[in-house]
Amino acid sequence: MLSGKLRRQIDFQGQRYLDIGCGNGAFTLRLGSGFDEVHGVDVEQERLADFERKIRQNRATNVTAHLMSAEALDFPDDYFDVVTAIETIEHIPDLDSALDEIFRVLKPGGRFGITAPNRLFPFETHGIWWKGEERGGRVPLLPYVPPLHDRLALARVFTNRSLKRLLEPRGFTRIGLDYAYPTLERGHRFGRWASSLKGRMRKLEESKMRCFGVSIVTTYQKTPSAVPLNG
Repeated sequence: MLSGKLRRQIDFQGQRYLDIGCGNGAFTLRLGSGFDEVHGVDVEQERLADFERKIRQNRATNVTAHLMSAEALDFPDDYFDVVTAIETIEHIPDLDSALDEIFRVLKPGGRFGITAPNRLFPFETHGIWWKGEERGGRVPLLPYVPPLHDRLALARVFTNRSLKRLLEPRGFTRIGLDYAYPTLERGHRFGRWASSLKGRMRKLEESKMRCFGVSIVTTYQKTPSAVPLNG
């Protein structure tokens, strides 16, 4: 679902593609098939090991997995045609540094595809800190109280406007915007209602209520004439 929405905004083909927070590489391999060179970076060694197994199984000799932080990308300037961060930026400790690095490694005119938690979705989906412990589960309405969310939630949430405030001063221009509702991939939990719920979610994505989806799906372009924020 998320990869399909990104494909509607980005032509996934070219010389080089970078996936930030690639995890086990499921999205990286799917979206990178049209590139000569594909790189995935993550900070979790165990998930990268799964990715490397998939690379070997698929004999994907043009794909490389890296144990690497988004805040310190070991790639040249103006190197990638496309960079993606799929459900990742909400977890990056120093997001400002990571966005500066992504701008640096993108070619002028390159595309940066993002999916990220939407503050307008009425549930916090990543869990919270409570009495010194991490608690999972969905917390209703917490995203609607920003000071409380910032103190308790395990991950950031964003709005279209907050992403623009982060990205446009760095020299990015938004070229695509969409929203995704939950995919209900674990539909067995809903029993016979699963199919009906999935249908309702897809209808909501095409309605005026789409802005309340669980994820923002957006694409920014590195403006060819842009000067880096810290340049």
